[in-house]
Amino acid sequence: MDATGQVMALVQELTGIRLGPEKRTLVEARLGKRLRQLGCDMRDYARRLRQDEGELLRCIDLITTNHTAWKREAAHFDDLARRVLPRLAGRLRIWCAAAATGEEPWTIALTLLRHIPDLQRWDAAILATDISTRALAIAERGVYPEERVQALSAEERQLALEPGPERGTWSVRPALRRLVTFARLNLIDQWPMRRPFDAIFCRNVMIYFDQATQTQLVQRLAGFLNRGGTLYVGMSESLTGIPHPLRMQGPAIYVRP
Repeated sequence: MDATGQVMALVQELTGIRLGPEKRTLVEARLGKRLRQLGCDMRDYARRLRQDEGELLRCIDLITTNHTAWKREAAHFDDLARRVLPRLAGRLRIWCAAAATGEEPWTIALTLLRHIPDLQRWDAAILATDISTRALAIAERGVYPEERVQALSAEERQLALEPGPERGTWSVRPALRRLVTFARLNLIDQWPMRRPFDAIFCRNVMIYFDQATQTQLVQRLAGFLNRGGTLYVGMSESLTGIPHPLRMQGPAIYVRP
């Protein structure tokens, strides 16, 4: 196996992200600048990754895709507001398992703020995790340029955002920040959480895994749902062919009976 193949195999082994031959050019392009910064070739870099955990985390940051948006696949937030929240009383736990740069967990928080009138009396918390330290830094900062918040209506902006520290930016309001906790988590590693969730958003991440990893992940996620809890996956993802205990509720919506 050549050096690029070694790097791809190592990343897949550690993250579960499927990196087939068709990804080779993408990997080389994303790592090219880093190799020039370090003054090494791919063979040297492959050896370094085995010895330097910090560099390995940086490599994962460079290779992983963190595309997301406010209100992306909005039907899921509508379902959360219409079906899930009215069934709960006083306590709520949600896990956003692929938070990327934060727009998804902030949208979940905005949904709670809009649809639970007495939210300040609730014991409500959103856990937002991702494998990318770079993406999580952006998410925790919670500052976005104008073009990244255009999906929000005037009412939603008023609730969720305030003028940011730089001209032309918007910052997430404290009312949303109080609801969300960010943490780095590799989905194929051990999970430190001990209590189940009322809803889990694990959207547009399984498409990067092979079927064996998808099966393991879905079964683990199902075990972390309360009875009646909901799993949301990406609209382009399907659990067809994956054995699991969940019942399909709607497009990319699954409920634990």
